[in-house]
Amino acid sequence: MTTDTYEFVSDADEWTLRRDGAPILRVLPRAGATDSFTPIEDGFWLWERVCDEPTDSMRMEIETTFTPDYTMVPGISYDGNGWGDTPEYVGDRAADGTPWTWAWHRCTVPACTYSAATGQAVVLTGALDDAVSCSLTREGDVQRHSLLWPEVEGPQVLHRHFWKDAYEGSMEPRRTFQAIIGGFAVDRPHLDYAPLLDFAFRYYGHAVREPFGPQRLYELSIAYTKFLWSKEADGFISINRGCGWHDDITAFGKARISKYEIGWVGQSALLSLALLEEYLRSGDEDARDKALSVLDHWCRFALPNGMIRIKFSLSPEQDGVLESAVEKREQSKQPGKELPYEEYHPEFVTGADGKRIFPIDACNLGGAAEHLLSAYELAERIDMPRPEYKRVALGICDFARREQKPNGQFAKAWNPDGSVFREGGTVGCFLVPALLKAYEVTGEDEYLHSAMRAFDFYYGELLRDGYTTAGALDTYCIDKESSSPLLISALRLYRLTGDRRFVEAAETTAWYLSTWMMHFTVQYPHGSLLHEVGIDTFGMTSVSTAHTAVDQYSLHDVLSFFELAEVTGDDQWRERALALWVGASQSISDGTLAVRGRVRPAGSQDEAIFHTRWGRPVVTEFHPCEWLPAWPTAFRLEVLQTLEDWTELERGLDVIDGSIQPEPLGEPIAPLGVSDH
Repeated sequence: MTTDTYEFVSDADEWTLRRDGAPILRVLPRAGATDSFTPIEDGFWLWERVCDEPTDSMRMEIETTFTPDYTMVPGISYDGNGWGDTPEYVGDRAADGTPWTWAWHRCTVPACTYSAATGQAVVLTGALDDAVSCSLTREGDVQRHSLLWPEVEGPQVLHRHFWKDAYEGSMEPRRTFQAIIGGFAVDRPHLDYAPLLDFAFRYYGHAVREPFGPQRLYELSIAYTKFLWSKEADGFISINRGCGWHDDITAFGKARISKYEIGWVGQSALLSLALLEEYLRSGDEDARDKALSVLDHWCRFALPNGMIRIKFSLSPEQDGVLESAVEKREQSKQPGKELPYEEYHPEFVTGADGKRIFPIDACNLGGAAEHLLSAYELAERIDMPRPEYKRVALGICDFARREQKPNGQFAKAWNPDGSVFREGGTVGCFLVPALLKAYEVTGEDEYLHSAMRAFDFYYGELLRDGYTTAGALDTYCIDKESSSPLLISALRLYRLTGDRRFVEAAETTAWYLSTWMMHFTVQYPHGSLLHEVGIDTFGMTSVSTAHTAVDQYSLHDVLSFFELAEVTGDDQWRERALALWVGASQSISDGTLAVRGRVRPAGSQDEAIFHTRWGRPVVTEFHPCEWLPAWPTAFRLEVLQTLEDWTELERGLDVIDGSIQPEPLGEPIAPLGVSDH
């Protein structure tokens, strides 16, 4: 076995990084500055540039000596993006030919750029806490990686479905600038970035611990679930999708429009399942009765073709009568105005009677079937049988099997009559865990075979493209959420079959998912609301190439990462599971938490935080979103009720094995401002 030798070599006033004597990258010099390269560990070097005189601007750049097959800016750009139709950063340049630049805090590894060809990868990232931007451009046959001071973003800055003008920061003159350079061998340029993420976790990460502790989190989560339980005047019963601020009562209250959803944001089925679990744990009859009332009610809306209605804007009798908030929103395409989501990806269609008809998506269907089957099993255990839950759930699974394409693919969404509303996206993989649950409950091989065919199709897409797509239902682009059911399915298939290929698939998927994980703590601008609130981004996850905010969805992956640590023996998956858990368990209200003077209900939590220059016209950057949905509570309860031992959660991530302590630049150099509004 041979080991490649990497070293920096200076030749004719030019530095190159060489692998076994052959250059893989060249460093672009700057007059009046001296460069040095200090090994940190195998494959990574600290690049320090010292200028003869202080300067208030700098570019530190490298170029590959090869033509990359794949490029990535973690959490922002995957091979130049372009999948789907939601506004995002496409290619390496804007339409006017100006290279894209991104602030360090928009990336999930600080100002990180990655390019690779078969056999070789090259990385450039920023130093910890340095206000720097990055750019990644194709220059002829090679790729240029750039770090830019002062911090800039442009030529336009992406927000939620709209663009704002460029941001240009400023800085005090300085002489010393630092960066990290990486170079390592790869077999799959679009998937083998584990050395980068492993290094970043140990270099930029730090110990974290959730302050409430799991028992108190559990109590608050049950309380919020019960608070969201609702019964309409017409008798409709469900769990509300969450709470927003209502000016007319000057308080947080349940959502009044787009109220109920069986999965995705609403998670009525999973939250009801959690209440049944609470009854088994404590004998809480109120939890039991609320759970059964919700699930009983949703089963009334099963359709003859096997599907189930998955969303109600109001309640069934009212649904579609009132204009939605989206319909009232200004339809302007002027810069700085948010474009309605439906303009890119319609969420509903209008029927002949003028009422809205919500398409039925694979994400909601999969959650409904899986959790109804689990609820069916629990109802048997508590001697309150609900055969209807099994009938409705298997109806969904049978519909999916009938509609499955020969290659294993499912549609993204269907109309209520069973016709396809929209194709495409890994979102169809949300049906796979439901099919596997159907196999576990019934023992019928047809469900297992269907699940395996679908898994092979969606995992094959990841192997081919290097990304998953469209799981975040309010975007149609490359994203993180769609990798969660793929990871869950791989691990369940391994448990069911014992086939180690599913372990390899799970680990490949988990590394992709980890590209969306924030590996560091953002230093928020002084004066911003997030600086005041003090949320630590380490362990949180970015949403998609269109939504570069960070949210709590990583709660859905905590159990998978714990399990992956067990089946692989790689303890970093356990460490990452704890980082995900703590990162997604911040700013939870105990009933007294007030943000901007607004007291929040017990157990509630922001869906996302806008930790970078990304936001909405009414909720700007460097802010919490101030929408307190049901779904983080559902996923948190799923973790707490599945784990029999909470010791790890109680202790938190107390140490990162192999932690590397970066040399500080001195006082943290935080962003100096926010863009104009």
